[in-house]
Amino acid sequence: MTAPAATLKIIPLVPNLALPRAASARTRASVPPGYGVQEQCLPFTAASALGVVIPSPIRFGFCIIEELPAGCRAFRSPANKPGADGSYAEPRVFYVFDNPDCRFTGNAYEFRGVAPAGSSSRGVQEPGLSFFDRDDQSSLIKLHLPYIWRTPESVDTLFLPLVNRTGPGFEVKSGLVETDWYASPVNLVIGMPSGPVHIRIGDPVAQAIFVPRPLRQPSLEVVDEHDQLSLKARDGLADWDKRHAEDRSLYKVLARSAAGRVE
Repeated sequence: MTAPAATLKIIPLVPNLALPRAASARTRASVPPGYGVQEQCLPFTAASALGVVIPSPIRFGFCIIEELPAGCRAFRSPANKPGADGSYAEPRVFYVFDNPDCRFTGNAYEFRGVAPAGSSSRGVQEPGLSFFDRDDQSSLIKLHLPYIWRTPESVDTLFLPLVNRTGPGFEVKSGLVETDWYASPVNLVIGMPSGPVHIRIGDPVAQAIFVPRPLRQPSLEVVDEHDQLSLKARDGLADWDKRHAEDRSLYKVLARSAAGRVE
């Protein structure tokens, strides 16, 4: 029988958020005509459609002071300290925009209903952007996602840069989270870009795919040349080359045929 589709549950901690959406095989609005475009490659489009695309929950950026957009809140990384002459080694600054609809003000969300028992506080605060406190990680920042992920039992979430899509202008570091039980929001770790970056709410910034935990570390076996499987694979390769020469779309045809045979 066909395995049921896994369900990802998202628990928002603030209202009116740009939330993850199912990834699409379509990676650009306009596809050039003619054979050989990447959209005709099934492995390419299958990879693009894996998991979900993560949009930025806030409007933020990184640029020189003269390029700051009107109305933003600008700040420097704590690691970017002024020198003896008062100048900064890194002239660029970070900025964010308040978004009261999401309870996001001054680079902080307000999470309500999660204060510790006995506390008089209405909630807790979580940053939008934050920084590492080690000098050897001063080139990294965190983009906080103000919601909790919940996957089925023994299914992890692998956070990645956008797959086969134009990136946002910075490097998202890969991370694997056990989202079937992890109780806290996930933070995307970002490498600081070499140039200016301006990100709007809803702009795609990362992708997440789902990995059954037993498949994390498969065992590896190299098949002997004279093994029956090796001989069969070589026959299959010869047949593939012959048929592929006759039909350049053979992989697509066989993949869809195989999918149709699964019951």
